[in-house]
Amino acid sequence: MKRKAIILVIVFSSISLVGIVFTQLFWVKKSLDLKSEQFDNSVRIAMKSVLNQLLDNKNDTTFQQHLLNLSCRKPKLDVTDIIQPAMLDSLLTEEIHCMELHSKFNYCLYNRLNDRFVTGNYEGAQQYLLDSPYQFSVASLYKPGDYYLSIVFLGKTGFVLGQMKAWLLLSIFFLVVLIISFIWVAFTILRQKKLSEMRTDFINNLTHELKTPIATSSLAAEMILRPEVFSNEEKIKKYAGVILDENLRLQNHVEQVLQVAIFEKGHQHFKYRRTNIHHLLQSVLESFELRISEDNIKIDILLEAERQIVVADKTHMLNVFYNLLDNAIKYSPNNPEIQIKTWNTKKGIIVRVKDNGIGISPEYQKNVFKNLFRVPMGNIHDVRGFGLGLFYVKTVVDHHAGNIELKSEVGTGSSFDILLPFNDDKLTV
Repeated sequence: MKRKAIILVIVFSSISLVGIVFTQLFWVKKSLDLKSEQFDNSVRIAMKSVLNQLLDNKNDTTFQQHLLNLSCRKPKLDVTDIIQPAMLDSLLTEEIHCMELHSKFNYCLYNRLNDRFVTGNYEGAQQYLLDSPYQFSVASLYKPGDYYLSIVFLGKTGFVLGQMKAWLLLSIFFLVVLIISFIWVAFTILRQKKLSEMRTDFINNLTHELKTPIATSSLAAEMILRPEVFSNEEKIKKYAGVILDENLRLQNHVEQVLQVAIFEKGHQHFKYRRTNIHHLLQSVLESFELRISEDNIKIDILLEAERQIVVADKTHMLNVFYNLLDNAIKYSPNNPEIQIKTWNTKKGIIVRVKDNGIGISPEYQKNVFKNLFRVPMGNIHDVRGFGLGLFYVKTVVDHHAGNIELKSEVGTGSSFDILLPFNDDKLTV
């Protein structure tokens, strides 16, 4: 699938996901509103029931006789004579409990003309009670109609949410799982697409690198078979040397691919021996001697480490230094100047390979050690490779409990510092 198609699929899927999230949030809000409305209705029913019971009590013969006796002793009855505080508190508690409104509440009986509180449980909630939506006139019980019964539930929100807690938690859980799964799938698709492009690029480069020595060897073999060459010993030696060189080149390519495949499968085996790092560096430089002289490469060698012996796999470390020097030469096309330097730290020895090449952009530096990754070169294809070299280097260094650090600037060059600990505990005799 093309990258644009993948991006379109992800965009449309993202829009759909956002739609699902907002739809779910909409229905959750509707459910909360419905629960809140049910709560309000239950409160109103409870308060009306209380007022009805108070009215029935007022009309009771015994209570009427009680009020008559009071009126003989007082010029005017108070509201609390008719609506007795103890009875009001008992009725409210009973009705609220009956409606299963298990939330703390405050109530009061107050005069709306002067906001004077007469009775109730109103400490600390006076303003809430004055603004409460649950207020009923008690004019049917006491005239004039300036007195109101008010109730407020400060824990209403928590109570409503508590009733929907299970569904809310499930909704949040499924939404989070859905979002995380979508993000993971999207990144996986993009990563797989990128990996597919890298593998395609790798196969193309591998095909080119393998075809070149095969074609060159075939041409040299054809030349040897020609009569005018067959009788010329010097030309036979020359073409035989070409075949041998190209065969070694082909063998190195295959070996590099096989080594990386072994690393990925975890079947690699290291033979740790006491190894002189300076000797390895000298060996690598000798293998590049002809190339250095032909390409007029300047090599600055500063082997300053006093302690040069570390416990390491000689073959793999030789390949590490070979890869780094080969990259330094390949990516320094104009008057290459390369520095190879060593020095000691308390932990081990540091080997630096520095060049004055094209450098690596900061956005690619974190990926250069990944398998099959190659820094994009635009339309420049004169530098070939598999994207395996630095991955191999990093893998070997990691297996030696070491560390590799890259410092690079575009147009200035790159510097690779490898720390190799002495690793005396890894010695295998």
